Amino acid sequence: MSEPQTLIVGQGAEARQIAVRADVPIGGAPAGLFWLSGFMSDMASTKATAVAEWATREGLASTRFDYSGHGVSSGDFRDGTIGRWLEEAFEVFVRASKGPQIVLRASMGGYITLLPPRKLQNTA
Repeated sequence: MSEPQTLIVGQGAEARQIAVRADVPIGGAPAGLFWLSGFMSDMASTKATAVAEWATREGLASTRFDYSGHGVSSGDFRDGTIGRWLEEAFEVFVRASKGPQIVLRASMGGYITLLPPRKLQNTA
């Protein structure tokens, strides 16, 4: 498993350092798993870790991250909103995952998963 990397999301006073783990097998992968954690959970949770370990065993890439105010990402949890966490999920998806993705989620991540396709449609 990789060490977390940091992506900066937002600008100026709204900038957040988002911790991301993007694991890709040597030689690449035919597809990847993109994990969105639930409310007050993070990429080191039992579910997120199990998904990443399964992806590795199956030769798939996996991407997981901590929303701002969660896990090892910057920010205060009390400043979090669905809009901020959606922006972070979208940026991590676009910037850290490669190729076809299967999106998996838990809890709040399920709601957030419904929003990026709409955002992608609006930017095309």
